Amino acid sequence: MAFEFDTPAKRSKLPIAKKPVWARIAPGVFLGYRRSPEARKWLVRYGRPYVMSVFANADDPETVATGVETQTFTQATSSALKIAEAANVPVSRSAIPVTVRLAVEEYIAVRNARDAKIKGRDVRSDADTRLTKHVLSNTELSDTLLRKVTADTLRDFADGMALKPANKKRLCADLKAALRASWEKHRKALPTDWRDEVTLGLKTGEDVENSREIQVLSPEQMTTLMTTIKEVDRSEGWEGHLYRLFTALAATGMRFSQLARMTGSDARIQQRGLGSDCVLMVPASRKGRKKSVTKPIKRIVAATDFEIIRPDESIAANEPLLTRLQNVEIAPLVWQSGARVAWRSASEIDRVWKKIVKRAGIPGHTIPYALRHTSIVRQLKAGLPVTMVAALHDTSPAMISKHYAAFIVDASDDMIAAVTFGIAA
Repeated sequence: MAFEFDTPAKRSKLPIAKKPVWARIAPGVFLGYRRSPEARKWLVRYGRPYVMSVFANADDPETVATGVETQTFTQATSSALKIAEAANVPVSRSAIPVTVRLAVEEYIAVRNARDAKIKGRDVRSDADTRLTKHVLSNTELSDTLLRKVTADTLRDFADGMALKPANKKRLCADLKAALRASWEKHRKALPTDWRDEVTLGLKTGEDVENSREIQVLSPEQMTTLMTTIKEVDRSEGWEGHLYRLFTALAATGMRFSQLARMTGSDARIQQRGLGSDCVLMVPASRKGRKKSVTKPIKRIVAATDFEIIRPDESIAANEPLLTRLQNVEIAPLVWQSGARVAWRSASEIDRVWKKIVKRAGIPGHTIPYALRHTSIVRQLKAGLPVTMVAALHDTSPAMISKHYAAFIVDASDDMIAAVTFGIAA
């Protein structure tokens, strides 16, 4: 079902006028859009004699720029039907056009809400970025009714994307998840084999690389890297916070998002026999996990690293363990360090990481995730079982076997050679 004003691009082509443009969305219910000189508004009209009211701002660029709360066409359609229902106008909820756009926008809302809950603030999820850029911008695909979506439709879309294989795979995975979620809500209106069509059309193949290049740093490179981080921390006024973060990343091989959620109570000294261990209880990753999975991962680190990660007992049990200084603008373009705040996003180290890599003389394409790769490979080469390495890094044995197979073979050869002896007389 095509509408004259269901996207900001279409609405931008409408003339500026005080008289709204209308579209029937249910029997006796009409959604209106007014592009006046003053504003961009959504209206609803229903009943006989009809009642008309303005209820929201449209998500046009002119409106979004003002910071006013807005609604998309799909949201406005839903709101208009609710208004009509509240006025006792009999309408059908199935009157909303079930398009790819609707499925994607609903999925984006869920992903954004989930990420906002995790980070404690409004954020835009990576799924939002990908789907908005590549799917919602594609009017032909977005306006397609779900029941008309076929494997060929999706295959043509995927084949037309000029993306790197890994990026294409992520995009297809997001779109597949959005469509499958919509299937659960609208399955009665869709063909019985529709879900299989979606799976087939967005299949990217098992041979597509699904992870970054495995970047492993040598012991010499690690020493140089950590020395450089300490120097940059001191010269740029990080007051030790940057060095503490990278020490934790390198010592545990854990993900940034997990370490950022650690509190003072997660760093502790535990007695074992006649001695003691320096322990970090790292929160489990939320990636691909059910809400009920909350058991932390116990990591024993060297005493020297523990003293850096938790330098004293001043950090309260419920306070973030790893923090940074928040920059405060005290005058135009004049900044100074403010209070300590928790790390929020890995992007906060992007700028300084580039400086570190250049100064340390390691390959320019090296990413912080190399610390995780290095930690995994170091334990594999030390002879630890794959299952143990996986558990210590909060991942699955299958993922370790798939992405670090070459290192597993090398480690196995070393262990076999160590116990091999001649038996010839």
